[in-house]
Amino acid sequence: MKPTVFVTGATGFLGMEVLARLLEAGDRKVVALVRATDDAAAEDRLYGVLNTLWRDPSPYQENVRAVAGDVTSPGLGLDQTKRKALAEEVGAVLHCAASISFDLPIEDARAINVEGTREVIGFARECKAIGRLERFVHVSTAYVSGKYEGTFGEHQLDAGQEFRNTYERTKWEAEHVVGEAGDLAPAIARPSIVMGESDTGWTPAFNVLYWPLRAFSRGLFDEIPSLPSAHVDIVPVDYVADALVVLLDSDEEGVFNLVSGREAPLANELVELACDRFDRPRPAIVEGTGADDHGAVYLPYFDMEIVFDDSRARALLEPAGIRAPRLTDYFDRLIDYAEAVRWGKRSMKRDEAREWLAESEAAAA
Repeated sequence: MKPTVFVTGATGFLGMEVLARLLEAGDRKVVALVRATDDAAAEDRLYGVLNTLWRDPSPYQENVRAVAGDVTSPGLGLDQTKRKALAEEVGAVLHCAASISFDLPIEDARAINVEGTREVIGFARECKAIGRLERFVHVSTAYVSGKYEGTFGEHQLDAGQEFRNTYERTKWEAEHVVGEAGDLAPAIARPSIVMGESDTGWTPAFNVLYWPLRAFSRGLFDEIPSLPSAHVDIVPVDYVADALVVLLDSDEEGVFNLVSGREAPLANELVELACDRFDRPRPAIVEGTGADDHGAVYLPYFDMEIVFDDSRARALLEPAGIRAPRLTDYFDRLIDYAEAVRWGKRSMKRDEAREWLAESEAAAA
């Protein structure tokens, strides 16, 4: 068996996708830190995640357990006895937990994204001091780039950039905290905009670009605030989750941009995809946000003069057969699934989505 991995954020979209891969591989134990009042409540929350992934989660339960805690609490909210026992067991740490809210007040965002990261690093150091820790992986975001213009590389962090929101700012600050933990030889993963699975379209959460896409499908946009030549960097969650598993098994350290990079569609191309899919006339492309408060959160990402370089990520992942697909190859699948579940109004488990896809393809044949 591989070393036990301690995972934060396992109840979130990306975290549960990584959890699914670790449990389906069946070659390591997983301990999930879950925000709850006690371990019984944490187990209930974790079981809810497993039930979101599989109709029958029983084959996977023996390799995962939940411990109640909170990244915003001193010592992760773990008592000393439990913390020491975990530190003696854990051989890898994957820190996925974060607030992804764009409009959280700065101090609230820092409490989760910055100080929470500091607490996880403290626990990782305890594991290392005992001698078992082999790996520390931190999930950041490509948008630590802020409003930087040009090519933003994996070696860059401080580029004089300004930030659009408190999420970008505090994730940038968190990377500085991780950068100071050189004793852990950390790997930092920077995904861009993460959407559903590329093969089935499955997602339990319809946020980020799903909101403007749905609004456009309903004819709510007469104009799109965008820079037509801006790259809109979108990646499917399966690519990011696969990459994180590879990073857990690797000894490579440093930053890895998990992005579409130069293959990301231009905003103009994304608008064309949406027009064709929803049979809508092409809207006017204008400068500025031009949206209500909800839409204004997401639409600035259509107005970015930036391309992410992912040379290090490609060098690590492509030999393992992992590469971000082009959005044009799976855009219709994302929308097929969204419409099948009425944009999240009804639920479908991850394994049910595979059956739904097989039935849909058989019916179309």
